[in-house]
Amino acid sequence: MLDKSIPVVMYHHVSPVGKELNTQPEIFEDHLRNLYRKGWRTLSGNEFLQYLENNEIPKKCVLLTFDDGFVNNYLYSYPLLKKYNMKAMIFVATSFIEDVDIRRDSLRLFSHKEAWDLVHTERRSEVICTWKELEEMEDSGIFDIQSHGHSHNTPRYLKEKKYAELKEDLLISKRLLEKRFSKDVLHFGWPKGQYDRTGIDIATEVGFKAIYTTERGANTTKNTKALKRLPVKKHGKWLVKRLNIYSSVLLSRLYLTVRRKI
Repeated sequence: MLDKSIPVVMYHHVSPVGKELNTQPEIFEDHLRNLYRKGWRTLSGNEFLQYLENNEIPKKCVLLTFDDGFVNNYLYSYPLLKKYNMKAMIFVATSFIEDVDIRRDSLRLFSHKEAWDLVHTERRSEVICTWKELEEMEDSGIFDIQSHGHSHNTPRYLKEKKYAELKEDLLISKRLLEKRFSKDVLHFGWPKGQYDRTGIDIATEVGFKAIYTTERGANTTKNTKALKRLPVKKHGKWLVKRLNIYSSVLLSRLYLTVRRKI
């Protein structure tokens, strides 16, 4: 039991357009198909946290996560997860989300850089999920909507040691999501993966029980405040091989040691 870990996978975009931080829909489906064929079970946030807190980690379970809440998650990830009856989590920055109705049938798709430029304009709903879309995905039981902060400015607050602003940012996000979805929001993903010890203490004080980085490694009951994630690069067989490695504390340490020496 002490050697067991739950791997966490990190995505941003699933879209036919763009290369940076993007997984093509056919590759994402290959991931899900291989997970299904090899007997892997995708977890909700509550299941993931419960297994870690109780130190009762089953075999072949994985948490799929998406950062930022791009609309291609609604258009491509969501239908494919539904097709394979699998679950995932989205970390959303609440200041980006708009309460509007928008048609998606003639939507233009953007690269990551193009989408990120639009996020900071009045056109943000062209690239970010709306509240209505997030509510649909949450209600389906497929996606678990969790916090990426409010403004996505936490890297600046940390760099400038503006910890009061950081705390307020996290509180606003947590309260908005809890009110909107009528649930406890216990998971927080650091924007750009940037954090420090004081930041972790603040996120814990605010009420987050599972705090996610962008570092690779194993996940056990000992590191719920600095959880590791695996960025996805290749096809489904590649992913399953890496999940087998990151399901073991020992194997993941050996693998990362070898990678650093190469």
